[in-house]
Formats: sequence, structure tokens, C-alpha cells
Amino acid sequence: MMAAPVTFGNTAATAFGRLRARHAAWAVPALVAACFAPPQTGAVRAARAPVTSELYELANIRHSNVVPKSSPSALVAAFRKFCLDGPRDPAALAAKLRAADYVAVPEDRATGVTAFVVDDQRPMVLVADDGRSCAVGAVARTGQTARIRAMIAQDFPAATPLDPTRVSPNTELAVATGTAAGRGAGAVIFLQRLAPTLSYSRLILGISHSR
Repeated sequence: MMAAPVTFGNTAATAFGRLRARHAAWAVPALVAACFAPPQTGAVRAARAPVTSELYELANIRHSNVVPKSSPSALVAAFRKFCLDGPRDPAALAAKLRAADYVAVPEDRATGVTAFVVDDQRPMVLVADDGRSCAVGAVARTGQTARIRAMIAQDFPAATPLDPTRVSPNTELAVATGTAAGRGAGAVIFLQRLAPTLSYSRLILGISHSR
């Protein structure tokens, strides 16, 4: 069960990178700085996805809202709403996200995860195509980690701590919810940090189900 967050963390990082490349292909270089990592050298291949209404909306997203500096309360609220209380079926969860004004980031190739963003300070939401994993992502901000720990203690008082180093190198916190936890039962909740530099860290709060 502990292996699931490793794969999801990697695909989440891919989603960040995919959005960065997509914006660069749209010739909106200012958006690059708001995404996962500083732009790499070399040309970026132009995207050839069909133009949809969501693509037009996504092209006008505020730079700082691609991966926003979500408040601790907004980060935890989105995780509860979409990842804990939301439907496990990816299509149903996508509909719930769109009803909350999120749009999907188009994919150039299958990666196993779809990223959803919204043009405000709510976090990015990442949904695994197999319905087993869901996560929220944001720029690091004061109070987030303490709020996440408080949420886990409140919602999963019987959770069992796991060794983060056995989950992935980027994992700071991981717990097994247990089989009698109700919502989120039989899952691993994890906190991962993507930090190419100290002042440019992003975090991913996610849940992965064993099946």
C-alpha cells in the first residue's frame, strides 16, 4: 500500500511540468515562473491539442494562480471536498471540479493523472485516471503543514504513521488511515514537497487507495 503515493507523486510532478510546457507553447512566458520549476534551456515543442472553451479560459489564467499560494484553510478544504468527500470515479470527480469552476489541463500524452486548475487561490487538484489517487498542490505558505497535521489528527485519529523514506524521497509525512476509518478507509495520506530551491517549494497533499 505504501508504494502507491510514489507513483502518484511522480505523475503529479509530471502534471506540473506539463502545464509549464503548455503555457510556454502558448507564448505566455510569465506563466512559466508560476509553475513547477524554472524553465529549462532548449526549445519547447508547440502544442497541437484542439482548441476548446476550457483552453481559452486556461490561456487567460492569472500567472500566480496556476499553482497558487493557497491558504492553509483553502488547501485543507479542497482536499476534504474533492479527495476525501468527492467521488472516487474520475469522471464524476471531474464533473464536481468543473462545477466548482476548475478546468482540466490538456494532455499531450497519457500520463495517468489529470491536473485541474482554477483562476483563484484554491489549489491545483490532481486526479489519477484509475480513481485510486487524488491530491491537491500549492505553493508553500506559512501554516499549511500544521493545518494538514491537525486535519489528519481530527479526521483520522487512529491513523498509523509510516516511514516517509519508504514512500518516496520527497515525502515528509505519510500515514495509513486504517480499514475502519470510514471515508478514506484503507488508504495512505501523504505530504510531498517539490523544492528545486528553498523559496520555490510546492507541496502535494494526497491520498492513495490500495484498490
